[in-house]
Amino acid sequence: MKRILAASAIVAVLSAAGSANAALYISQIYGGGGATSAAPLYSNDWVQLYNDGSSEISLSGYSLQYASATNTTTFALAHSLSGTIAANSYFLIQEGRGTGLAGTASDPVYNLTLGTFAGLNLSATAGKLALFNTTATGASTMAATSNLIDLVGYGTTANFSLYPKMTSNLSTITAAIRTTDTNGNTIFVAGTPDLNPAVPTPIPAAAWLLGSGLLGLIGIRRRKP
Repeated sequence: MKRILAASAIVAVLSAAGSANAALYISQIYGGGGATSAAPLYSNDWVQLYNDGSSEISLSGYSLQYASATNTTTFALAHSLSGTIAANSYFLIQEGRGTGLAGTASDPVYNLTLGTFAGLNLSATAGKLALFNTTATGASTMAATSNLIDLVGYGTTANFSLYPKMTSNLSTITAAIRTTDTNGNTIFVAGTPDLNPAVPTPIPAAAWLLGSGLLGLIGIRRRKP
């Protein structure tokens, strides 16, 4: 009973966060920048956000925070955001890069540039990336807080996410891309990065939360009859 009540409390907190901030979310993650094992597609890692609301959103006071795929404590890396995302628009953020090879594709035009070796050094295969409506660091990787906007666990080993587990890891030439499955649930898949994606059909906040696979994330199990 205690476990069920605790799980319900986490659902309530994340439900409130998702409902209030569903207009802004992470749409793509690329972590292969500066890789040494294989030629990366782009020189830097990057993160793409999307605003599916009807009004522009100022990113002042927001932050991106990152942790390794299997980290069970707190987000170890973070940086604040700045700029404004127009309604129904994407926003591309330059992140860090490794000390390896330059990208084979031309560098994209970033909406927020943090510097060649600044920003988050994302894993090229698997990790956890969260978007918060706060610049305070040290949040739990479970991120059960009203300041949580989005939490993407990418790759097969990521232990926390607001979405179903990905079926494959990323590589130096693929990104985690937000899409929907055949049942209309929001998922992330590994695919060729798309810097000019079509504007998606808006997803109601309730459907976004329902399709997130959140109950699986917090370990609620049905009792056997």
